Amino acid sequence: MKDTTTAKINAVNDESQERLLDFVGYVLTSTRGLYREPQSYGPMRMIDTLEKAINLLKEQGLDHKSLDDVMKVVRENRWQATSNPEAFAEAIDSALERLVKITFGE
Repeated sequence: MKDTTTAKINAVNDESQERLLDFVGYVLTSTRGLYREPQSYGPMRMIDTLEKAINLLKEQGLDHKSLDDVMKVVRENRWQATSNPEAFAEAIDSALERLVKITFGE
């Protein structure tokens, strides 16, 4: 029984490590891509990175419904980064305000 439990733990750890390495690879290749992409793609790549980081946290059991609410605001406005940067900045400000409230337990 102990060997089965250990094998399951090792499989979970291996999967977690693989997902973390995928995330690191995504961040690194995104960083490299920024040099040849339009400047407005940077914020969208950062949002993608944020979503991936939040998903990694959720997979580790660190879920917070309020983070989903923050991300909803960002997702709904993400494509404005290229067409209406000011509106996108306002959406990010709104998401930041919500995150501050979460952080301070309001």
